[in-house]
Amino acid sequence: MKCPLCKGEMVKGKTDLPYPLGKKELIVIQDVPAFVCNQCGDAFVEMEAAQKAEEILSTAQRDGVTLGFIHYREAA
Repeated sequence: MKCPLCKGEMVKGKTDLPYPLGKKELIVIQDVPAFVCNQCGDAFVEMEAAQKAEEILSTAQRDGVTLGFIHYREAA
């Protein structure tokens, strides 16, 4: 797979997904499985991982988390 930005090679890796939820709310889901460009570092998260990250985010919001870092692997 080629990077859509720089045409570098995309390799399996992990990325962090920040979700700003308001002026004072931020949730970061860490180590989400992704394809990462070995040239520019851009990341592409596949649909299944993105959907799981959204579920994790919904759970965090439901639990009243307003600032935090969540490890994908532990929460998935």
